[in-house]
Amino acid sequence: MQQFQDVRGLNWTASSDEIAAALFTAIDHFLTYRSDTMERLDAILEKDPECPAAWTLKGFLFILARSHSLLPNAFDAHAHATSLSQLANPREKLHAQALESWAKGDMRAAQMAFDTIVTEHPHDLLALRLQHVNAIFFGRPDLLRSTITRTLGDWHDDIPGAGFVYGMACMGLEEVGEYERAERLGKRGVELEPDDLWSFHSVAHVMEAQGRLKDGIDWMQRPDTFWDGRSPMRHHLWWHEALFIFEAADYDGAFSYYDGRLAPGSVRPGYLEMSNCASLLFRLQAAGQDCGERWNTLVRKCRHLTEDRALTFSDVHMIIALTMAKEGTALERMARGLTDYAASGGAFDRKASARISLPLAKAMKARMAGDFQIATDTLLGARYDFQYMGGSIAQRDMLDILLIDCAKTAGRNRLVRRLLNEYRDTRPNSVPMERLEQGLAN
Repeated sequence: MQQFQDVRGLNWTASSDEIAAALFTAIDHFLTYRSDTMERLDAILEKDPECPAAWTLKGFLFILARSHSLLPNAFDAHAHATSLSQLANPREKLHAQALESWAKGDMRAAQMAFDTIVTEHPHDLLALRLQHVNAIFFGRPDLLRSTITRTLGDWHDDIPGAGFVYGMACMGLEEVGEYERAERLGKRGVELEPDDLWSFHSVAHVMEAQGRLKDGIDWMQRPDTFWDGRSPMRHHLWWHEALFIFEAADYDGAFSYYDGRLAPGSVRPGYLEMSNCASLLFRLQAAGQDCGERWNTLVRKCRHLTEDRALTFSDVHMIIALTMAKEGTALERMARGLTDYAASGGAFDRKASARISLPLAKAMKARMAGDFQIATDTLLGARYDFQYMGGSIAQRDMLDILLIDCAKTAGRNRLVRRLLNEYRDTRPNSVPMERLEQGLAN
């Protein structure tokens, strides 16, 4: 085995120039959310089963699918990578260490391993992207900002891949309200790496946060070929476009977009597709729109996710979907599973489940029973833990909408006004919320 340098001067272990080139392509496809990344890694490992980084990246792909059933695959990939420790270089060994920590649910240890890598090797884009994604699941904007901005000084436009870093910095800065700088960096990222969905996505976040609905819709316009061969991240970007349409109160347009692009098809949806669908449908429902059979169809297509404890973010959306589909038995069974999950260890996601998934399940059972007072009080008691859902502010505000909707139905108009004041201060130009406020005043 030999060491081969990528375009940023980092060494990677491989058996030949051919394998090294294939590995670098696979990493690039991971960074650009190409759906063939796993297929490319399998092809590498068939020719060179002693390529440590291919095993490690394969393990990370299993983790990022956020399915408990795939965790054994991640541990298996880690075992292969570890068995090659005599061949791997020190940086690759740290990648394997981060994989093991994350697979065990110790996201903080994974963060520290990634930070060790990028401190010594600031141009390791794979470590930077994985650290960035890991930080999103903490639900802490300050962490998301710090993990990427502390490395910005090590990059400039002439370093290959700088656009990816600018796109991640855009996301981190947007989440803490530094919109002007975020947009500037994000758009520069798109210029340098026009194939990077993350930079494109991060700029959309800035426009959504500022309530720039027309700018957002214009920004989302890309030729159909732009989406070809992409991973589920494509679906999430379509959710962003649908969100701009919804916030403009074009409800017919939002339903049409849901039915034409977002609704689950013949392929079994993963957690991200389910969450995107549930999030948009609940917004429409809270705005007084009848979602018809869409809730039932969504639950039918995604029922496998009710038993798959791997991510609080997914559980939160599934709880809401079950409630809106009036699946009381399934919701009760999921609540029992969440109780066992939360009590079975100290991993970050298990703690998050106790802080947000369990109270949410209690609130939604009360809502289903028609007791909106208890639903409101339960959500009020948990609202300062909403961040433990993970994801972005744009995704977590679904819980704020849920609380407002429960309080409104409970007839607690003073509370609704206070919550609306807060919501509209941070989410300007939301026509559905403007209309709700006007309705309270009349």
